[in-house]
Amino acid sequence: MKEKQEKIIFYIDKDELAIQNFKTALQETDIAIHFFRSGLEAFDQMWQIQPRLICCGFYTNDLNAKELLQKMNQSRSLNELRTTPFVLFSDKALRDEYGEILFKKGLSGWFTKPFGPHEIREVIQNLFLLQNTLRKNIELSQKVKRSEYRYRDLLENASDLIFTLDLEGYFTFLNNRFTTLTGFSKTAWIEKHFRELILEAEQKGVEAHLQMVSLGKARLFEARIERLPVILSFSITPLFEKGSIVGAVGIGRDVTEQKDLEKNLTDLKNFNESIIQSMEAGLLTIDPDSRITSLNQYGESVLGIQESELLGKPIDTVLPQDQLDLLLNKADQLEPLSYGKEIKLQLPTGKHIYVGFTVTDRIDDSGKKVGNILSFRDITLLKQMKDEVLRMDRLASLGVLASGIAHEIKNPLAGIKTMAQACEEEMDLDDAKKEYLVRITRQVDRLNSLLNTFFTFAKPKPPDRRPHSLHDILYEVTHLVRKKMSNQKIEYKMAVPVELPNILVDALQMQQVFLNLILNAIDVMPDGGLLSIRASIPTDSDLHDPILFPEKEGDTLSSNLLIIISDSGSGMSEELMQRIYDPFYTTKSNGLGLGLSIVYRIIQEHGGKIQVKSKTDEGTSFYLFIPTGVEL
Repeated sequence: MKEKQEKIIFYIDKDELAIQNFKTALQETDIAIHFFRSGLEAFDQMWQIQPRLICCGFYTNDLNAKELLQKMNQSRSLNELRTTPFVLFSDKALRDEYGEILFKKGLSGWFTKPFGPHEIREVIQNLFLLQNTLRKNIELSQKVKRSEYRYRDLLENASDLIFTLDLEGYFTFLNNRFTTLTGFSKTAWIEKHFRELILEAEQKGVEAHLQMVSLGKARLFEARIERLPVILSFSITPLFEKGSIVGAVGIGRDVTEQKDLEKNLTDLKNFNESIIQSMEAGLLTIDPDSRITSLNQYGESVLGIQESELLGKPIDTVLPQDQLDLLLNKADQLEPLSYGKEIKLQLPTGKHIYVGFTVTDRIDDSGKKVGNILSFRDITLLKQMKDEVLRMDRLASLGVLASGIAHEIKNPLAGIKTMAQACEEEMDLDDAKKEYLVRITRQVDRLNSLLNTFFTFAKPKPPDRRPHSLHDILYEVTHLVRKKMSNQKIEYKMAVPVELPNILVDALQMQQVFLNLILNAIDVMPDGGLLSIRASIPTDSDLHDPILFPEKEGDTLSSNLLIIISDSGSGMSEELMQRIYDPFYTTKSNGLGLGLSIVYRIIQEHGGKIQVKSKTDEGTSFYLFIPTGVEL
């Protein structure tokens, strides 16, 4: 069994004095020393004991140091003794004669006699230190070699192309991936320039990257391989040695498939995006936290706000809070839900629009709900058209009814009036009963006036449109109501420039329009106020006022004159403004509710437009667009 003590030495010598000196020098140390006078005996024992140091005189009882060293060299090349130092102790003459030969054969040291115990201890301790250092260096060298083998194996079998370049950009190393990736022999490409690997059209850009690497800057870029449908992503880093750049190391990864996939995904995304952006419907998406994640172009035009201003914001910045519960799915709903809802929105411009919504759950690939998709359209014009149709149907129906009633009543009234007048003529002038007949005649006239109003509503006379001065028409109307305005302390202001073009209207019907509107204004200012009438050629801001014209219908009124009749009365609510043109709808205790209906019909038959702006306690303004018959 081999001994494993760390400090074991062999001392081989036939000189008894030298042996005694070694014993004396090392007797109080932790060194175990084995003495041999025979070189052959020591040779046989050293394979079993395996000393850490072999010391020898030049002569033994059978072999000299030269012969023993030669015999050891022939036997220890493959075992642990190959790192064991072999040192000689002899006189100077022998060292001079054999020193050069023995050192070439592996002699570790030669110390000349005479020397005492102290010198021996120092020499032995130094030899042990030297032997430990040599052994550690050998172990480290072996580890380095093993690491190099592993590193080279990793490099050669890596899934990426790994290479090194010299300062000029020529290949100095290529791993096996080069051949499998390009089909080229890697040995044939050693000392070829890197740019030769790259498609000619991209070589100039690659050389610029290499220039940056030579200046010490790492580069990351993509390039196509010459004559191959391959795209590589290159990462090239400078190599430094003692502070100077000596070359570069690079990694190339095949991204051809990835690029094809990215292109396909980009094409698909662009295709989907083009569909979404070209849709004639708004499309708004939100995440599970009800934050906006996208808005298409039509949605931007409807809402009057850019997508960039909404991204990441809560949905209640767009939709009223009280509508969200109706529009958005609840978290506890298990099935995806799609349903529609109509709501009224106020845009940042102050414009009110009606929007029809459809809300659908947004589901990912795993079937999990990740938000909602809101599809919407501006249905303001549609609602206006619907209301217009309903209003016209109602007017037509009521017109037929009014015509029949008026016809049936008017004939009896004519008879009553005739009989009353006949009786009146037969009575004496001082007969008290004659007053009754006068009152009957007066009430019949009042009913006839009312019936004439019904006839006007039921069978309106087609307008006799001719050019008339707006100033003249207003003068005739205001002359009739001036005293009433004065009695109610109403201030009247008119701003109608005389140079304005004439309006193409039926003068009598237009007088009826202005009279109805002015009388309504007077009625809502019983304690006084301000009544103003202004007229002008409409500006672009008038024709594109979002409150007057939610859609672009104002563009069709550019040849009209704009007349604004405003009062400082009590104003109207949103609900009231929706019904002011309905026949027989009135807020007056003694009104018929036909005045504004007749106004609306007359304006429509003239090809004009009437709109209203009003707020409760802030007064009312009617905007009339009346045709001029000429291009303004």
